[in-house]
Amino acid sequence: MEQERFDVWMMEYLSDTLDVDGKSEFERFLQDHPEYQEQFSEMQQTWDLVDVASIPEPSNTMDKRFFDVLHGEIEKTKESESSLPPWFSRIATVFWRPQMAYGVLLLVLGLNLGYFLNSDNPSEVVKKTVAGDTETEEVREQLVLTLLEQPSANKRLQGINEVTKIKEVDETVIKALLQTLNKDANVNVRLAAIESLTNYLDNPVVREGLVQSIVKQDSPIVQVTLASLMVALQEKKSIEPFKTLMQTQELDKSVKQKLETSIKSII
Repeated sequence: MEQERFDVWMMEYLSDTLDVDGKSEFERFLQDHPEYQEQFSEMQQTWDLVDVASIPEPSNTMDKRFFDVLHGEIEKTKESESSLPPWFSRIATVFWRPQMAYGVLLLVLGLNLGYFLNSDNPSEVVKKTVAGDTETEEVREQLVLTLLEQPSANKRLQGINEVTKIKEVDETVIKALLQTLNKDANVNVRLAAIESLTNYLDNPVVREGLVQSIVKQDSPIVQVTLASLMVALQEKKSIEPFKTLMQTQELDKSVKQKLETSIKSII
């Protein structure tokens, strides 16, 4: 059997798109052809590791973002569609299924069998999938945005870490980081967002977003971190938000002293 045909057949089996007879036929083929059994075993391990990443059901916004990007890539290939081999269309048909979309997103971002099989920690898979040479900046950004919406704090931290790998961060990613800073339930994630945003302090949107974030913080360590940052920046716009924060919240005594000292340092 041609390798390409087997690859399509294998993906159909793993994605549960074969009927009962088709599955039985595939399993019999593997029994009769041990040379393909090894390939299937390796791919099955890869498939299982994608499941370990536990990507949850995406929100409507995430779903639209992903399919917009995927649709754009498909449109780029339509002109040369007539030159594509028949098996390519079968693969596209298998991949174009909502329940597989996010698994496919991980796979196409440079994942390969050797990487998966040599990984000691499957939870690191999502973090490292952006290493592929053929990955576009746009797809990298979509991965960041997807990770930032995950229920797992570790995944969101991974998303923030991936931002540093984007050559030119656009406004969408900046806004996502600011939203994370303002609304994330995990203090460590918010602190990581601040650290990431400090790489873009020459962007007026970032500086304004950091100032506006002051009154939205209820964690003492985040409040102190922002105060230290505003002092370092000598950001006079932060004075009023700090005063508002002290008036509207019952702050820890040491935090209040820090804010008062910061205001004096900025003035």
